[in-house]
Amino acid sequence: MRLTITLGILSIVVLVVVLGFIAATEEVRMASFTRSYHSRQIEAGAQLFEDNCRSCHGPQGKGIDSIAPSINAIDMFNGERMKQIGFAGTVENFLRGAIAAGRPVPSEGSTYPQRMPTWSMDNGGPMRDDQIDALVAFIMNWEEVALAGTEDQPDVGTPEDGVGTDITIALPAGDPEVGEELVAGSLGCTACHILTPVGPAWAAEAGIPGIGTNAEIRTTQDDYTGEATDAVQYLIEAIVLADAFVVEGYAPGVMPPNYAQRLSIQDLADIIAYLQSIP
Repeated sequence: MRLTITLGILSIVVLVVVLGFIAATEEVRMASFTRSYHSRQIEAGAQLFEDNCRSCHGPQGKGIDSIAPSINAIDMFNGERMKQIGFAGTVENFLRGAIAAGRPVPSEGSTYPQRMPTWSMDNGGPMRDDQIDALVAFIMNWEEVALAGTEDQPDVGTPEDGVGTDITIALPAGDPEVGEELVAGSLGCTACHILTPVGPAWAAEAGIPGIGTNAEIRTTQDDYTGEATDAVQYLIEAIVLADAFVVEGYAPGVMPPNYAQRLSIQDLADIIAYLQSIP
């Protein structure tokens, strides 16, 4: 009996010691868990940014001239940009709201004509709340460096490597699979033409054929105002001279204007091969 009581007391003492140790180290453990979770969230946000935001805001969020402003900038993180539009919340909430709801019209005084699509599923976009939170975490990761005064230089493309604006240029053979990877990845075209209705839909819908078929008939329509004479020229024009012809119901100035500088001739050939594969 005494042995049983002694073992019981020892068990209670050991349990108290273990619980005390867990309690003493819980704050450190939770802090480590939080850091790990936040790191994974930033990594997820980085991939989302690369796939969906880079084509307009630049590879490091520094903006692209005449397309979209820098979001990796001092005035974003010190509150000056929010003061200009009368937003009194936190930077995180400002970013979350802008990403979720998009920017249907440019900010007053802005020189950037492009509309930003809505990204939240609650607003008809493609992203879950946790994905938007990951994007916000990734952007906020720039705060320390931005506030330290890093130069904010826009990415204006590389004209020496660009395909130019000659819509009669002879293209090499294109690979539709590579083209699909380009428009869905680094260029982010699917954000406006497939995931959201910012630009004309590429896929067939409501009796309207897809871009591959539309490209063959658009140049013969009475309202066509461009210079293309066949489907390939029409697609080249739509990419490198987007405002030469704007499909009815859509606004000019929305399509990024610098693809002529950003794309190589092989890039263009691959993209057009992909577009022509959409009936």
